[in-house]
Amino acid sequence: MPRFVVFVLVLLMFSRFIAAQVDSSGACDLSVRIVTADEHSIDSQIQVQLFTSQSVLATVSIVGDQSAQFRVMGGKTYRVTVSGVGIESVTSPYFDIAPLETVHTEVVHVKSAVQKSEGESSTTPTISVSDLKVPKKASTEMKKGMELYAQGDMVKATVHLEKALEIYPQYARAYDMLGVIAIKGSDRSKARGLFTKSVQVDNTFQPAYVDLARMDTEEQNYAASESLLTKAIAMNPSNPDAVALLAATEFANKEYDKALADVQRTHALRNHEQFAEVHLMAGKVLAMQNHPESAIAQFQLFLLEKPDSPQATSVRKAVASLTAARQP
Repeated sequence: MPRFVVFVLVLLMFSRFIAAQVDSSGACDLSVRIVTADEHSIDSQIQVQLFTSQSVLATVSIVGDQSAQFRVMGGKTYRVTVSGVGIESVTSPYFDIAPLETVHTEVVHVKSAVQKSEGESSTTPTISVSDLKVPKKASTEMKKGMELYAQGDMVKATVHLEKALEIYPQYARAYDMLGVIAIKGSDRSKARGLFTKSVQVDNTFQPAYVDLARMDTEEQNYAASESLLTKAIAMNPSNPDAVALLAATEFANKEYDKALADVQRTHALRNHEQFAEVHLMAGKVLAMQNHPESAIAQFQLFLLEKPDSPQATSVRKAVASLTAARQP
């Protein structure tokens, strides 16, 4: 599984945090992770397009190990198309999001595209450091597991991922992927154990830190979440998923000054538009602190970056309310 700088969000549990400003009833944070068949990570830009059977809903650009984040409505069926330099384009099967589901993760399996021009050598994605130690047989089992996961067969996917671990017990990616499957099966205790094991066998594997931090944030264990995210960010300060989740965690813990600072850090990172929801967070905090002009500016940034968001109407109402309150 590639290194996901994850969460997401649209921001994990974000509807709960900003309910006073934005009506998010029935909304779900959808995270789409891109996994290569050959266990390579990708350094090039990838386009992820979300659509229903009737229409295209949104398109986001990510780079390599980032995950694509969407705000969708529960009780509906979706699919995504993934394309970009270094991979073969693929469209996922349709997947359902339950009516009461607030966070949903999909993993899309792609193949690396080897390109060769006359006079040029073939180019392939960069291999991550942790992948260099994985035996070929274990990598093959991982590949099979990810193919089955992408097809929605969690049982058979688990069999191959466990075989990968039998061959290579230090396979951090395999533990992390089994944790993702456990989350989909609503077995949080098992998921936590697997994410923890992933960190134990490879203390530089960032996705597991973020997955654990996500669980801690959901369980309101904010100190533990912040500690894990601090470690992940120390390894990669440009990890937007971790920085955005850290901001959400700080906001939930009423550490507003820290949250505002991390909103700005997120906004400064590449492809920050996919984390536009951080501006909703900043706007709410600034409005509570009686800084209406700054709050309006944050809400307007959100509308600029995600004008087609289901929350856009409510955000415009918040802007109008703040603007009216400023008038003599």
